[in-house]
Amino acid sequence: MTTTTNAGQCQNGGTWLGTHCKCPDGYEGTYCQYAKETIELKDVTVNATVEMKAKIDNRNFTEDLKNKTSAAYRDFEKEFKEQMRKVYERLEGYQDVEIHELTNGSILVNYTVLLKVLVSATVNATVETISQNLVKAINNNTFCNSSCVGADCDFCFNSNFTNITSYEVNGVESSLCDNYIVEELKPYYTLLITNTSVFCVSVCDKRSPDPHNCVHGKCIVMLSGPQCECSDQSAFWYQDSMCSSRISKIGVAVGVPVTVLVVTIAIFTVLLVRAKRQKDDYRLS
Repeated sequence: MTTTTNAGQCQNGGTWLGTHCKCPDGYEGTYCQYAKETIELKDVTVNATVEMKAKIDNRNFTEDLKNKTSAAYRDFEKEFKEQMRKVYERLEGYQDVEIHELTNGSILVNYTVLLKVLVSATVNATVETISQNLVKAINNNTFCNSSCVGADCDFCFNSNFTNITSYEVNGVESSLCDNYIVEELKPYYTLLITNTSVFCVSVCDKRSPDPHNCVHGKCIVMLSGPQCECSDQSAFWYQDSMCSSRISKIGVAVGVPVTVLVVTIAIFTVLLVRAKRQKDDYRLS
């Protein structure tokens, strides 16, 4: 884990650049000796699905559309996917559609819209908004006029029928951080999802479920685990590994002579009182 050079000592895969170590992702410190407290993960996505229904007024249902292996079904499916690509291609996260069922009237289509969206704490709200935009995109498309006529009017959608039946967002794997953390450090990191991004946070981060709290110091993560680097060690003695109990060296330096002086004065006072009493007793006798 350690690389030594003539000019410096870079750890954990760091590279000496003449004046300092260039650390690999996930490490920091003068010699890359510390694991980063927080690692931001860019462009993490999850899959989502939106279940929808649509009615196509300019097509007539035939019995062979019940059979997914028929030529009629396959041709319809190909045309439908292409039309949906044109309608939805500008919508956030759109990937494709899957038809589940075709039924009579003119043709009713039960289908799923496949999405890929960025992960955040508000991803469900994002997918809900996209779902609403899916309906608007169909109802506002300009391929067909109100009479189902148009240069590109292969499918004339009934704007009064299009609706969403449900939507679902896949969860983020809790082990996602394992892909970014070296094996020895994995036990000290957890996944954190915020409104804007995704992070792997160490136990040194206060947002960790079980933070390593260094009261008067800095928490660091090393291969041996989390440790506290106590602050102002030139001015304080620390009595525990969490830097929570400390004694001022200046206070001790000042306090010890004062204590000795107080004790000396007390002893001198006692001896003086005792001598006075002996003198008085001798006089009375």
